[in-house]
Amino acid sequence: MENYNLLEELIFNKPFTLRQSDKEKILVKIFKEQLQNNKKNINIRSMYDKLGFDIKYFNSLEDIPYIPVNMFKKFDLYTCNKEEIVRVLNSSATTIGIPSKIYIDKKTSIRQSQALIATLRNFLGNKRRPLLVIDSEDANKNGSVLTARGAAIRGISNFSNKIVYAMDKDGEELKLNIERLKDFESQYGEEEVLVYGFTYIIWSKFIKTIQENNIKLNIPKIKIVHSGGWKKLNSQRVTKKEFSTTLGNIFKTKPSNVLDFYGMVEQLGVVFIDCQCGYKHVPDFAEIIIRDLTTLEEVNIGESGLIQVMSTLSSSYPAQAILTEDIGTLVGIDDCKCGRKGKYFKFESRVEKAEIRGCGDTFAEGEKRNG
Repeated sequence: MENYNLLEELIFNKPFTLRQSDKEKILVKIFKEQLQNNKKNINIRSMYDKLGFDIKYFNSLEDIPYIPVNMFKKFDLYTCNKEEIVRVLNSSATTIGIPSKIYIDKKTSIRQSQALIATLRNFLGNKRRPLLVIDSEDANKNGSVLTARGAAIRGISNFSNKIVYAMDKDGEELKLNIERLKDFESQYGEEEVLVYGFTYIIWSKFIKTIQENNIKLNIPKIKIVHSGGWKKLNSQRVTKKEFSTTLGNIFKTKPSNVLDFYGMVEQLGVVFIDCQCGYKHVPDFAEIIIRDLTTLEEVNIGESGLIQVMSTLSSSYPAQAILTEDIGTLVGIDDCKCGRKGKYFKFESRVEKAEIRGCGDTFAEGEKRNG
C-alpha cells in the first residue's frame, strides 16, 4: 500500500519537481514491487533467472534488466491474467514490418491516461480548446485494438472542447478536406486552438497539399503538437528546424508553437515534450537511461547512445526497463533553465536496421508457454 501511495503522488503532483537523487530512491521502491509481478510471465521470469537478477537486492535503476523493444514483436509479454486485458496496442511497425503488441489492463489504462494528462497540462495548461486533428476520424475508432496514432489522439483530446478531423480516408490513402480545414479557420482562427498530428502525415500529406494548392491559413494563437514518423523524415533529410518553420509559416504562428513530443506505444502515458529551451524532460513517474552504443553502459552528460525508457505506470506488461532503437543525447540533470528537474535530453535519430538483443537472448524459447 505504501508503494501504491508513492506512485499516486508521482502521477498527481506536478510531474517535473523531484531532483534526480530523490526521484531515483522513490522509483527503486516502486519498481521492486512491480518487478516481482513481472515474474508471472514465463519469458520475463526466465530472463531474470538466467541473468541471476535478484529483485530483493537491487538498489540502482541501471541494474534492472532491460528488454529490447523488438521483443514485444516476438513474445506475448503480458503480466496480468489474460481475462484482465481490456485493450491491445499495436505499434506502427516501421522497423521490420511486425507490430509490437502491448497488453493493457484497466489499472494500467487509467494510470497511463492520468500520467499523460499531467504531462501535457504542464506544457499546455488547463484550458480546453478547439482541436484540429491532422488525420482521419478512422484513426481514433473504437475497438479493443488501438494504434499509436489513435492513442495519441485520445490523449490530446482531453484538452479539447471540440474535435475536427482535417483529413478523410480514401481507400488506404489520407486526403486533406480543404473545405473542413477552411471552416475550422473561419470559426476558430482568432481563438487559442490545438493541432495534433503524426509527424510524417503532417509533412507528407498535409503540408504537401497545402503547398500544392497555395492555401493560406491564419491561426496565430495555436499550439501544434506532433509525434512519430521521424525515421521517414530523416531519410528525406528534413530537419526539426525546417519542419517547425514550415508548419509555423503555414499557420502564421511562431515556430516555437510547434511542439515535438517523443513517445512510443510500448510506453504509453510517458511522453517527452520540448521545453522552451528545446530539450525533452523526463516526468517524475518515469526515467530514461542513455546507454553507450558499444558497451551499453550509461553515458555521461553530453554523450549519446541508445535511449532506455522506464515507466512506473504498468501492471499488465513489463514497462520498467525497455531499451529502444532510438539514439539520444543526455544534455543535463536538474539544471535546465526552464526550471524542470530531473534528466533532460535530445532525441537524435533511429538506429538503422536495429536488432538490439542483449537481455532478449535470455527469454524462454516457447512463448506459447507464457502464463
